[in-house]
This record gives sequence, structure tokens and C-alpha cells, in this order.
Amino acid sequence: MKKGDLRKQEILRTAEQMFCRKGYEQTSIQDILDQLKTSKGSFYHHFVSKDALLETLCNQRAEQSKNSVIAGLCSYSKASDQLDHLLTGMIPLRDEKLAFLLMILPVFALPEGKRLRISYCDSLKDSFHGPIRDSIEAGTRAGELHCEDPDIYADIVISIVNDLWMSVCDAIIQNEIIGNETDLAELLHITEQYRTAAERILFLPYGSLILIDIPSLKDLKEQIHIHWIKQA
Repeated sequence: MKKGDLRKQEILRTAEQMFCRKGYEQTSIQDILDQLKTSKGSFYHHFVSKDALLETLCNQRAEQSKNSVIAGLCSYSKASDQLDHLLTGMIPLRDEKLAFLLMILPVFALPEGKRLRISYCDSLKDSFHGPIRDSIEAGTRAGELHCEDPDIYADIVISIVNDLWMSVCDAIIQNEIIGNETDLAELLHITEQYRTAAERILFLPYGSLILIDIPSLKDLKEQIHIHWIKQA
């Protein structure tokens, strides 16, 4: 890796650590420079702004998630199970992906956060589209699915899944804003609507997809609540 690329990765790594620890809004470019003991010229050589840096982090996270999920595909023999594994793994609500999501959710909640929200969803779509398309194509050949154009169906299903996890997060955040505890039944209802829509589009039997399970919903609700209190 070239020296410039190493510096860029160092900036990204340091910035992500500081964003997660202090919060994105509370961390300035100067804070990052002070931590790295480097100049503004070094930063702006790689990124035009702090927002651009965060978008790059979103791209990296999406690609890392895809690589991690694909590594586990060999555990599934049926194409429909592989598809569920891909769609479930695309949702950034687990493990280290949740820590990153908790960092950017407060930014999503801001009016100016709409562009970043779209950017992150697009990054997930770009990273996962190929594997999901291939899985849909394999399932159609095997008679498990009935999709005439795997590319189009992949786009539709990915959009559904992105809308699902964002809707769940939005519901929790709105309750945090007004000081209400989020009812798990509300989150289950949202999840059920999107899950059923994805199954129907792919002509899958009811219950073929998991997407977000109950333990993940409970953990997400608790973690957002804790994070929201810390950021208050």
C-alpha cells in the first residue's frame, strides 16, 4: 500500500474511533488532526470535508459487511437460505456494525443527515447487489424462487431491507426524542410488514426470511436508548 493510502486509512481509522467515542457532531477536523499530529493539508488532500470522510467510512463498512457475510455463505446449501443470510447480514444491527450504526444514527436524525442516510443505503446496495442477484438467480434455477430478472428483483429486495432497518431505527429514535419507551410489538409489526413484502415479491413461502429476529430488536432498542442518554 502506498504511503498516501496508508495515511488515508490512518485518518479514517482514527476518525471512526473518535466519532464512536465522542460523537460525530462533537468531533471536529482539528480534533482528528491533533490526535494524528498532522496538518490540515494532509487531511484535505484526501477528504474535502468531515461529511465526505464519514461517507467514505460508510462505503468501507458496507464492503466489510459484505465480505464478512459472504464468508459464511458456504454454510447454506439452499439458495433461499443463502439469500436470507445475505439480506439479514446486510442489515447493520449486529456486532461491530451496530457500534458504527449507533454513531451515525444521531446524524441521520438531523435535517442535513438525509444525504448521509441515502449514501449509506446506497453503499449497502452497491456492495450487496451482486451476491444477492446471484443468489436470486441460483434460487430461480433451482425452482425455489420465481424471478424473471434477478437484477431488478435484487434492487427491489435491497430497497425493502434498507427501508426496514431505517424504519425500525426511526421508530426507536422518535420515541427517544419524545421520552417514550419503544414497544417491542411496534418494532415487530414494522419488521413483519417488510419481511412479508420481500417474501411475496420473491414468491417465497411465508416465514422463509428472518431479516431481523426478536433478540436483535431488543438489543437495538436497548443500545439506542443507552446511546441516546449518553449523547444528551
